[in-house]
Amino acid sequence: MQAAQDGSAMNKPARNLMLTPRERDLVRAVAAGRTNREIADELNLGEQAVKNVLSVVYQKCHVRNRLELALFAFANGLVSD
Repeated sequence: MQAAQDGSAMNKPARNLMLTPRERDLVRAVAAGRTNREIADELNLGEQAVKNVLSVVYQKCHVRNRLELALFAFANGLVSD
């Protein structure tokens, strides 16, 4: 995994993250495999709002995509098995 090798996502402890409750909900939904449309419906947001929040979460977690975010979330206790 590239992110783990270059020291970005997997080596940054989750306790230093400043995720809002809404962002944490979004992370859990992504880790559960939900689409942007499903997340939008679940969180009562527009699909573009989900994309915008997701971009912020990627930056905060130092990941580049949904897969890296899901792996990061599981590895750092943001979601449970």
